[in-house]
Amino acid sequence: MLRVLFILMFFTACVPMGNLSNSSNENNLLQDAAFVTNIKTILLYPQTNEPQSVLLPPAAPLTTQNLILAFDDLVEQFNHYTIKITHCNADWTKSGLANLDFLYEYNSFPIQTYSFSADTHIPYIHYSIKIPKVKLAGNYVVTVYRDDEYPVLSKRFYIYQQMIQVAERRDISAAQQLGNKQPISIKLNYQSLPIINSNDQFVVTLRQNQRWDNIIYNLTPTIIREQEKSIEYLVTDEKEMHSGGNEYRFIDLRTIINTGQNISKIDRSTIPYVAHSGLDINRNTDRYSQYLDFNGNFVIQNFDSPLTFSENYVKTRLYLKASLPNNARVYVIGAFNQDIATKDKTMRYDSLNGVYTQEFLLKQGWYNYQYKALDGNGKSINLEGEHFETENEYEVMVYYRSMQAQADILAGYLRINRNKR
Repeated sequence: MLRVLFILMFFTACVPMGNLSNSSNENNLLQDAAFVTNIKTILLYPQTNEPQSVLLPPAAPLTTQNLILAFDDLVEQFNHYTIKITHCNADWTKSGLANLDFLYEYNSFPIQTYSFSADTHIPYIHYSIKIPKVKLAGNYVVTVYRDDEYPVLSKRFYIYQQMIQVAERRDISAAQQLGNKQPISIKLNYQSLPIINSNDQFVVTLRQNQRWDNIIYNLTPTIIREQEKSIEYLVTDEKEMHSGGNEYRFIDLRTIINTGQNISKIDRSTIPYVAHSGLDINRNTDRYSQYLDFNGNFVIQNFDSPLTFSENYVKTRLYLKASLPNNARVYVIGAFNQDIATKDKTMRYDSLNGVYTQEFLLKQGWYNYQYKALDGNGKSINLEGEHFETENEYEVMVYYRSMQAQADILAGYLRINRNKR
């Protein structure tokens, strides 16, 4: 049943956010994060006619601004939430803009819809809202507060305005193929912008598979043609290239009546059910194997019931068998946990069975994930392999700042799919 819920929604410029709970601080509020355990399945995506729009990056043109924020609250009674939006610069630090510099209205917007789960093992309430329009293109963070005080989640998004023509130099990208790297070379044309110093007024950022943990900031320009008003970024430095990596692993939780793909068994003797994955192994020395994936993302789907919001939450245990140093730390990362690897999310080593294991509470659907490992010195240990053939999605963000402006404007945006199937 669909009900109406009035939740105050605030948009602010990047100003101090008052009293914060112990679970977060001001810097955390500018990242993708959930600060309380009852908030799950956070989505921020453009609402389009595409069948799987939830897989798209949280980006929208200034002219349409069709972004949807959705999340589940694992409680039986609704909570009152407030939402604040922060405008940020290219490096996701707070900008100097005031509220009215980027907002059309007073910063109070109600979330008008919520839905109770339908006959699920764990009750939850699903909230969703269309992000109200802003005036300026740029980086933004939406933060949700309970009772106008306690932050429960934050999520980054960006609004772009195509003031600059951005194109990939595919001929250069292919020629600069280096090992298992996937160099992305691009060309900018900025005829419509008043540029005094292109080195200081443009920042180019490259993101792979909607991840923030390996984003490349401030690409180095190689050819500047001021008379033509064009800049080329012909990447030659490995530090400005992403590894091709590997296709993501997956688990299929779309049914808990039967066992889905890569699920070895489901324990139905307890509530919630416990799904055990198949045994994963180190893929670092394996040859490349081609198959379709969601580039680390997930899709919510339930094969067991036709009812809306009938997807159950399932305790899901992953198992990895790998020979690693005793002081190694292993993590599971994917969009479902914001690709965050922190000490409190370290996998536990089961010495009896010789495997690393970790449990997550996941909503029924299809999930991508990978393993990330660090040795005692914090150096990465590759458990996934690296292949130039891997299909990956890239986003190129071009930020512009006029000499008088107080913030970076997202003036160019391009999505690139490398090795698209």
